[in-house]
Amino acid sequence: MGLLEEELIKRSLPQILKSKNNGTVQDISSWISRREEIKSLLCSEFCGRFPGIAYKTEGRQVLVEEDAYGGKAVVKTISLGIQSDYSYASFPYRLMLPKNEKRPPLFIYLAFTPEIADGIGEEILDAGYGVASVYYQDITADCYDEHQSGLGRFCTRNRFDSWGKVAMWAWGAGRILDDILKREEADADRIAILGHSRLGKAALLAGAFDERFSLTAANESGAGGAALFRGKTGEQIENLYGMGSRLWFDGNFYNYRKDLSRMPFDQHFLLSLIAPRHLYVSSAERDDWADPGSEFLSCVESSKVWNLYGEEGVISPDHFPEAGACYQEGRIGYHLRPGTHYLSRDDWRQIIAYRNRHGV
Repeated sequence: MGLLEEELIKRSLPQILKSKNNGTVQDISSWISRREEIKSLLCSEFCGRFPGIAYKTEGRQVLVEEDAYGGKAVVKTISLGIQSDYSYASFPYRLMLPKNEKRPPLFIYLAFTPEIADGIGEEILDAGYGVASVYYQDITADCYDEHQSGLGRFCTRNRFDSWGKVAMWAWGAGRILDDILKREEADADRIAILGHSRLGKAALLAGAFDERFSLTAANESGAGGAALFRGKTGEQIENLYGMGSRLWFDGNFYNYRKDLSRMPFDQHFLLSLIAPRHLYVSSAERDDWADPGSEFLSCVESSKVWNLYGEEGVISPDHFPEAGACYQEGRIGYHLRPGTHYLSRDDWRQIIAYRNRHGV
């Protein structure tokens, strides 16, 4: 038995390859059924349920910069409207496309500022990628507002399994993808979703529930993201219950904050939904709040699902990574950067290198 396997056994994780009637998942057919169970479980007990009503999206171009970044790119500002029979919501996003690439691969990026890729747009452009960047608070405000902003008002609510704000940010990214696919200006087979910290949580949710994303990348997503809760250091469910983040998840999730042993899932369930597509998880050595070790172990445990498809998940030595480690061979990529909680140029370069290597 290896060191990582021993650590995972100590954490007493719920098993992703056991169905709710205790059957063993041994092949892709039985996994597809189990996958639906996991999706339903997470919607009930973690993120909340996505809208079940019919809707349509329409993107309206409101501004075009023909010579952005010194003439290297076209940047379009698009107002995205989402219409149902009962309600309407809209938010803007910015689409940066390199001029020298016809239908380039693309990142949909959940941004903390209105700046494209939070200011790193040109470096991504020079690597041959486009970016659809959305300021996350335009989707719904990141504050305790009783869900009275943006998508928070799109559906009726209850205090148990209605969607939280992380799910709203994730679903909003999916509606941007709807619009991009209509435009046919990017490579439909190479569209990735990327986010950092709380937006890494949202990126994972988007990639888990929307199979159109070729790559899901989460940087230092921590609690409620890639990191296992059982055995985790730093941020806990109790911390997420604070006023600043209480609306991020559904009400049922917080029933487990005093007793994790009752929780019928852990975060490897979320990662497993991305299989057999590509996943990238990145951590920072001194980010104790997110807990890099628990993020990495979640990758290791969820790799079992990629194995069902005859694919390797994370390929690594049998020990916890040291600062500077980078594992990019498998369908799950991972690196541990020296330093603190931050989405750096180095993180972007590693994720782009992974995309280049695997063609996703």
